Amino acid sequence: MLTETHASTDPRSTGPPLPAWSPASTVAVAAGIIGSSLYGLMAAHPYRGLPHETVVAARAQDVCSVLVAALLLSLARRTSARAHLVRLGLLAYVAYSYAIYLTGLPMNRIFLVYVVVVAVSGAAFLHGLLRLRPDAWPRISSQRLERGTGWMLVVVAVLFAGLWLTALVPSALGGSRPFPEGPGGVAYPVFILDLVVVLPCIAAVGLLLLRERPIAGPLAAVALIKIVTLFAALWAGVVVGVVEDGHVTLSADAGPSLLLLLVSAVLLARWLRHLNPDPDTYVRPSLWVS
Repeated sequence: MLTETHASTDPRSTGPPLPAWSPASTVAVAAGIIGSSLYGLMAAHPYRGLPHETVVAARAQDVCSVLVAALLLSLARRTSARAHLVRLGLLAYVAYSYAIYLTGLPMNRIFLVYVVVVAVSGAAFLHGLLRLRPDAWPRISSQRLERGTGWMLVVVAVLFAGLWLTALVPSALGGSRPFPEGPGGVAYPVFILDLVVVLPCIAAVGLLLLRERPIAGPLAAVALIKIVTLFAALWAGVVVGVVEDGHVTLSADAGPSLLLLLVSAVLLARWLRHLNPDPDTYVRPSLWVS
């Protein structure tokens, strides 16, 4: 029977108790990240069949993912509202990034580790998200921050959807095949994940902010953490490529993604300062406790 652990005595970690399985799931995700990243960094041909630039970017992202794993481990037993939101944002990054590894790379020996990382991080993210208690999160005092973030998220969703559709629609109308493609010519996984899941969710959070829903605040913080983590990892790959080869080929989303990274980092810092939920009831009891 599942139980909940006691809250930490650390004043920075006051809050509802964690489910007993939560630290274990964090350790499992972190171990999977570290194991798969070490494979990507040390194996002879972990990303066979991919262009050199893509391999360099993947290895840079492996390093960033190890840092995310370390941060997740540091938050494993924290029960504060801020720790909960940061954990959710990092889990969203992990589930998204490793879903791309799972579906967008030629199968390698670490494939089953990718499966475990995506399954556990995705389940932990959804569980933590569904536990958020809307009435315990009052609206922030800054309407400018609320509306500015709302419009930014809506514009980002529309902008990136437009970029991907620019590559996909001509092919659908009989033109050349879209670029990039996944292994063997299958759909590029970013097109699938963004158009089906991520961009609609980002737009929905933006609209909730514009409609002044209290729950939109914590959801915005989670979305911004995922955006900052993802684009920091992507730009780490660009930097490594420049250092190693002296040049990189930037895609159409390079400029918007750098601007988005900088703006999102500033907005995230402000949201984490402004959010002030009830520290004891910001989440519901665990959905899996009996």
